[in-house]
Parts: sequence; structure tokens; C-alpha cells
Amino acid sequence: MGTGKQYDEEFKKQAIKLAKEIGTKAAADELCIPKGTLGTWVQKARIGEIDTGAGSRTPGESLTIAQQLQAANKRIKELEKKNRELEELNEFLEEASAFFRREPSEVRKEERLKFISKKTDDGRITGRISFYCKALEVTRQAFYDHLSHKNAPWKYQALADEMMKIHEEDQYNDCYGRERMYLALQQRKDAGKTDIDIPCEATVRKVMVQIGLIHKPRRKPNGITKADRLARKSDDLLRRDFYADRPLKKAVTDISEVKAKDGKLYVSVIFDCFDLMPLGIAIEDNMRASLCCHTLENANKSYPDIKGCIIHSDRGSQYTSEEYQAAVKKYGIIQSMNSAGGRCHDNARCESMWARMKEELFYSRGDKSEKYTMRELKTMIWRYYMSYWANRRICTANGGLPPAARRKLYYDHIFLTA
Repeated sequence: MGTGKQYDEEFKKQAIKLAKEIGTKAAADELCIPKGTLGTWVQKARIGEIDTGAGSRTPGESLTIAQQLQAANKRIKELEKKNRELEELNEFLEEASAFFRREPSEVRKEERLKFISKKTDDGRITGRISFYCKALEVTRQAFYDHLSHKNAPWKYQALADEMMKIHEEDQYNDCYGRERMYLALQQRKDAGKTDIDIPCEATVRKVMVQIGLIHKPRRKPNGITKADRLARKSDDLLRRDFYADRPLKKAVTDISEVKAKDGKLYVSVIFDCFDLMPLGIAIEDNMRASLCCHTLENANKSYPDIKGCIIHSDRGSQYTSEEYQAAVKKYGIIQSMNSAGGRCHDNARCESMWARMKEELFYSRGDKSEKYTMRELKTMIWRYYMSYWANRRICTANGGLPPAARRKLYYDHIFLTA
């Protein structure tokens, strides 16, 4: 047979069919064609370049196709399983992020282990331990070590329990840092409410971190009053000396803006330098001079002996206005203002009050004042200063005493020595 011989399509189909039935070599010998030529036809038929027609596959080939379908189905199932695992992983990480309030990768290993312990009921739900550990990038051994230590008595458990009691005593106590928590623990012990040994402040902070009570750093306050450079000014009588040896001797005042859902509120408070007692407060939807006058009026109603007190402010137009200066004169108050060209440090004590209020009401809780209406905010801020701040808040400047307690001690001493 010549090497240049051509074969029609029907010949190729029949040759391929025969090769499938008896084998390529036997078919090539029977048809007297080169084995390589027939092998090429068979290969082309397999990849679809030669159409051999329907029903031309052998049982052996049908088995191969069935196996291929089985493998394809297996692969599909594997991909579906992988997809379900990715969806579950995404849901789990979203849940973890909501629990930690930040990305799990930014959370301490101990906190991640506690979350896995919570999800698995302290390891009793075993089916997902490997999944949770892998998702939060901790080893299973680390998790089992955590469980073994978790059941062992913690030497600071009694201290942690006392901290939680302090934390739950008042809605604002969740903003306590290590210094105020340390003072609160000392006060509980002095009052006979606990007999635990109180460690140093560094250990107090360490335990607070471990039980999730440490709070975020404060934001810096921003002053909002604008100086009136043409108005008559008062002298700076305090010169940053905010110390007072008795109540109603020196006080500071300022205005702070608080954004609400439906507008803005302006808070004006007068704080006594002796014990940081809020002497008077006014909260309105504007920052005109009348706001500051109402603050003076409220302070005079609560403390008629305020006459002769030095009240220090910045050089905002509200405090240089004729309306405010008339109110100062009416109540017999001595006005003091920041020095010319002075900065917020001249009234730093009052500025810090705004920072603490916003920190403890909103920022440390991951909250925003814009979530609340002006009516809601007015109630919240008034209660914060006139109830919590005045009567219950631990004040480090007072040796840990709230303003009302510090003031009572002063007058009790005066009475006993009179």
C-alpha cells in the first residue's frame, strides 16, 4: 500500500469502529493499513475531530465516560463544600468582629481563645473547634491549654468580681480607667464592703484589660466660642491658678457644642474650682449671651452665697457682651477672662470637663451624640453633670471623692472646729 493513499470518511469511521472492537493493531492488520495511521484516526475521534456517529462508543469507552462524570460530580460537590465553608467562615468572622468591635486579627490571642471557648461551650461542642481555631489563627493546642487553665482558680478572681460590681453600680462607671478604679476599690474597702487585698495600679489595669473593662483614650476638646476683639475685656485674675481652698472662691465656665439627630445643643456650666461641683447649668439650642446669663441665674438660685466668687471664662463674645456683664454685676460676681492672646490652656480645667463628658457619655462606648434627639441629649447631659458628676463620680482631683462628698467634708470640718 502506497504511503500517499487517501481514505474516505466512511472508511475511517469503519476502521475506527473496528479498532475499538478488536484493538488498533489487529484492525490495522485486517484492513492492511499502517498501525500509526489508524492510531491517529482513533485519537482524532476521541477529541472530536472525526465524527464516528452516535452509538459508536464501546462499553469500555462508556465506562470511562461514566468515570469522568463521576469525577466531575465529585469535583462539583467539593467546590460546593468549599463554597459553604467560605460562607460559614465569612459569617463567623463577621460575628467575631461584632463581638470584639474590631477585626479579630487586632485582638489579643487570649481574647480570641475566650471567644472560641464561648462558641464551643468550653470545648464541649467538638465538631467546630478546628474550624474556629483556624479562622482566628490560633492552634488547637493553644485552645486546649486555655481550657485547662480556665478551670484553674484565678488568683485575681475576687478582685475582678469587685471591679465588676463597681462597673455595674452606675451606668457611667464603665468609663473608669485604672486610677479611678483603684480609688473605687480603696473606697469599697474603707467602707467595709470588701476585705480583698488591693494591688498596685499597674495590676489593677492588667486585670481590667483581662476582663475587658479598660476604656479608650479621650478625644481632644475643641473650643467653639469666638473672641470679640472690640468688646471691653476683664483681667485674667486666675492666670491658670485653679486652686481654691474653699467653695465659691473661684469658678470656671465655658460653652460646649453637642450635635444631635435634629440639630445642635449648647451646654454652659459653671464649675467650682474647689471641688469641681457644677454650680449652675443651662442647655439650649443656641449659644447667645442669654445662655450664659441663664447659667449664672441658675447658679445664684442654687448657691446664693456665690456673690464675690471669681468666675473665669475665655474671651468669647458671649462673656464680653453687655448682657452678660450686667448679669455678673447683678449677682455680685467678679469676672475674669483669659489673658490677651491666651489659648485654651488659660481655661484648661473647664475644657477638660467637656472632654470627660463626651468621652464618658459617647466616645468610650463607641457611640455618637448624633444618634439622639436634642430632647434626649438635654436629659442625658443634665443628669450626667447634676446627678452623676456632682454626687457619685470618682474625682481624682478630690482624692477620689465626688464633689458633693468633698464639699460635705469641708463644711463638717468647719462645723467641728467652730
